[in-house]
Amino acid sequence: MGDFMAMFPDYFGENLLSFRESLSPKHNRDMVFKAGEGAGRSGSFFFFSHDRKFIIKTMTKDELNLYLRLLPEFSKHFLNNKNSLIAKIFGVFTINTEHMKEVHVMLMENTM
Repeated sequence: MGDFMAMFPDYFGENLLSFRESLSPKHNRDMVFKAGEGAGRSGSFFFFSHDRKFIIKTMTKDELNLYLRLLPEFSKHFLNNKNSLIAKIFGVFTINTEHMKEVHVMLMENTM
């Protein structure tokens, strides 16, 4: 998480409350049920936060590994290019529960 916080301090500083509000389960419950599956080439599940600021997208294990391998270069790019046009990725997470198999997700900025 430290890498992501270093890349995007504006989102994790004073704006952290806004960030959390955008991703609050209380506000996003309906968005999860409206989420699209198979809309992209990968067939991944994704949804927008209720305020459309963020996208949460599932990832395959291979996509996760590729992103983690590229993370140092992404980090260097964003630290050197504060106004980059590449969508900001705020984190990748693996969710484990006893009721379903492991799921990898990416939290990213909605650029539209």
